Amino acid sequence: MAIEFSDWQDIKVAFEVARRGTLTSAAEALGVHHSTVLRRINHLEQSLNARLFHRHARGYTVTETGAKLFATAEQINEQLESLHNSIMAADTTLSGSLLLTTVSGFIDLLAPVCEEFQKQHPNVQLEILLDQKRLRLDHGQAHIAVRAGPRPDEGDYIAQHLYSSESGLYAHERYLQRMGTPKSLTDLREHHFISGVQGFNSRVPYFAWVDEHLPASQISLRVSETSDANRAIASGLGIGGMQNDIARLYPQLQPVLHSELSWRSDIWLVTHHQMHRSAKVQAFAQLLKQHFRPQDV
Repeated sequence: MAIEFSDWQDIKVAFEVARRGTLTSAAEALGVHHSTVLRRINHLEQSLNARLFHRHARGYTVTETGAKLFATAEQINEQLESLHNSIMAADTTLSGSLLLTTVSGFIDLLAPVCEEFQKQHPNVQLEILLDQKRLRLDHGQAHIAVRAGPRPDEGDYIAQHLYSSESGLYAHERYLQRMGTPKSLTDLREHHFISGVQGFNSRVPYFAWVDEHLPASQISLRVSETSDANRAIASGLGIGGMQNDIARLYPQLQPVLHSELSWRSDIWLVTHHQMHRSAKVQAFAQLLKQHFRPQDV
């Protein structure tokens, strides 16, 4: 009966353990936590219904079955490295397409970077994929990702911290003139709010706060995209959460109870190791890091 591998990444991780002898050494080489390495080894052994390693106090040694598997894995790895090198050699010119994935709420912040990239590299077609789901860089769904939240820990991904985003509640001055400005958390009971559609953007912290602390009757509008929520707030439809940097782009927005309510989120630049050194990825990544670099005071 043929064996079907559900995730080839398991084999790569296990092969790295076979080469280096310990979980810690393999995890450092792959740039992941050692628990991720252990999980993938266990998953691979369960899939094969075979033990690939002898565990002992000093590390891991391969079994006879493991030696057979990793001999083939080494040949595949050499072929992939050769293919990767040839691809990288061909990708030294700044032309073709560059695929960037992020969530819709970041497009306003990324626009200046995209504009500068287009000026410097007019032969590259920049494609931005706005999706709440995390696209697979290892499957070629995108070349660069800009993500919010905890540090991504996928095995072959390289995650670099861009900046820490601060968010708060905002409302258009026209809305506040009509409904009054809240002076306390209790005053929020008299106002209308904008939140997200369940299942689309549940990881957005201020949407989660609204849904947890306010009754559904106060949520006058739900949207599936964060950028649409920003536009709704800027149109005076209610109070809503927004990144402070984005709110500054709308002069008629006013902060609401920022001393009582704020949210912080880390933003990451994520690439796959096979594309990380390509000319196009490096060119865009450098502009991103330069744009979000803290300014000297």
